[in-house]
Amino acid sequence: MKRAITAVGIMAALAAGASMALAAESITLIGGSTSISTVINPVKAAFEKKTGITLNATAVGSKIALQKLDAGDAEVATAGHTFEELVGNIKKDKIALKNSIESLNVIKLAEPANYAVIVNSANPVTKLSKEQLEGIFTGKVTNWKDVGGKDSAILCVVSNLSPGSNEVFAKTFLGGKKIAIDTLDASNAADLRQNITSNPDSIGFLPSAMIDASVKAVETQPMKSSPIIMLTIGKPSAKVQKLADFILGEGKAFIK
Repeated sequence: MKRAITAVGIMAALAAGASMALAAESITLIGGSTSISTVINPVKAAFEKKTGITLNATAVGSKIALQKLDAGDAEVATAGHTFEELVGNIKKDKIALKNSIESLNVIKLAEPANYAVIVNSANPVTKLSKEQLEGIFTGKVTNWKDVGGKDSAILCVVSNLSPGSNEVFAKTFLGGKKIAIDTLDASNAADLRQNITSNPDSIGFLPSAMIDASVKAVETQPMKSSPIIMLTIGKPSAKVQKLADFILGEGKAFIK
């Protein structure tokens, strides 16, 4: 009888241990700010609740995310670029990877994300043309009164750690040229939004999914990123595949 009880106890302990190990599973994901803010963060809570897998997501630039993946510092990287665009940027900047480009596995997670130009909620300006935005972000227009606002200097807020977002804006409004004026630097999209909230004369741009009542989106011509992709070195692990399947399935309900 004691042996039977002991055997049952051991089996129960093993089952409990397996359950705890499953609950302790996690995914380390590093991605560009667009992919994190528009896809990963919106599905995070629901994915963790359903699977018990903790999703540790960090927003950096897409190129840095790929470098972290290549170095083994992340299990998965995400980006608001096509694979061809991302590889082109890596080659353009002469970034060396220890893993071959051919070893990268790519999964398309979502369609292009919408972007918006935002200003402080108290700013009376409600619409800006392509020409006006080009003037503002090239330094030709420096006062809000020149675009229908009050007489005050314009402060441009840009996240230099979000090169993908900056590329989207530059392609849409600056003819592909880089933003070449002094700006207030933000660490990420959330920090950029906070800076816009805090400064009545500021202007910036971010994924539409990040807009809340603290800022105001102005009417402009449409601005979109490239599709959102996920990358792994080789075939994704079972838990990473669960994440991809969730995003492509019921997770769509959480993505704006």
